Amino acid sequence: MRFQIWKTLAIQFSLGVFYASIMAFWKSDVVFSAVVGSLAALIPNSYFYWRISKQRENDNAQQWLGYAYRSELGKWLMTGMIFMLAFASDLPWDPIVLFAGYVLIQISSWFVPFIIKGN
Repeated sequence: MRFQIWKTLAIQFSLGVFYASIMAFWKSDVVFSAVVGSLAALIPNSYFYWRISKQRENDNAQQWLGYAYRSELGKWLMTGMIFMLAFASDLPWDPIVLFAGYVLIQISSWFVPFIIKGN
């Protein structure tokens, strides 16, 4: 399970780097928005996967589900704090690029398991 988690995070990180690289070629002043948008999804995902991997031996479904819900809540709180810090700063953001990076990493959670399973 841990190998799959690390592989998932590595693919999502690579996707974020690829997205930031495309933005660098398209318009260099939006790269920071692309990186922060990708990290706004990747950092909370890493936290969630780390917390869930600690419970992999837990056989009690009710306890595990409660732990998963608390971990998911922590993930969303982290995401909200990252966006609040980003927009509270005085840096020039491109909100479309920022949110596109975030959505790209979030959507990759849907297809990355198929990529891993195919290997």
